[in-house]
Amino acid sequence: MRCIVIEDVQGAPMSDQTPPRRTAAQRLQALYVRALLRLLPHLITLLRHVSPRIRAEVAYLAPGYTFRLSVRGTDLTCTCRRTDRGSFERIPPARVARDVEPGSGLASADADAVTVDYVIDFRSLAYAFGCFSGGLTLKDALAQRAFSTRGPNDTGVALTYLFTALLKMFFGWRRAYRRPAAAMP
Repeated sequence: MRCIVIEDVQGAPMSDQTPPRRTAAQRLQALYVRALLRLLPHLITLLRHVSPRIRAEVAYLAPGYTFRLSVRGTDLTCTCRRTDRGSFERIPPARVARDVEPGSGLASADADAVTVDYVIDFRSLAYAFGCFSGGLTLKDALAQRAFSTRGPNDTGVALTYLFTALLKMFFGWRRAYRRPAAAMP
């Protein structure tokens, strides 16, 4: 009896199991999250002119600062870097350093590669969609451990404030972002 081993392009054995099929709702969620990740550097760049809070948090991040948002179990990821002008640009995956752990603070041996200073990694597509659609605030998502982070705390706090202001601008009408009514005495 012969056993056939299928290998990928790099010669590693490929899994013979197919990934589970996603429902139509999951495919739409992935499309929505993918679109927002593509737009993220442009939204931050544009909205820093509108919101003093976003402008302050962008100013706190040094030029060259790079962060990554990713969703586990998917290919959804976005790496953004702050430019000298204060805007953000999307970094293609091929330019990201592969010899150092993202968020470790270590420099890459490759001078042309971009090292990632901070990583926000969502545990699942459902959590990422909840945050990006305004159904779940970052505070609630953090309490539910919807994402993990790697990198320095000071810039992590700045990113949290920046994303909270950004999401509140879009989803202020959602219940999660409305302020609770003041209690009547």
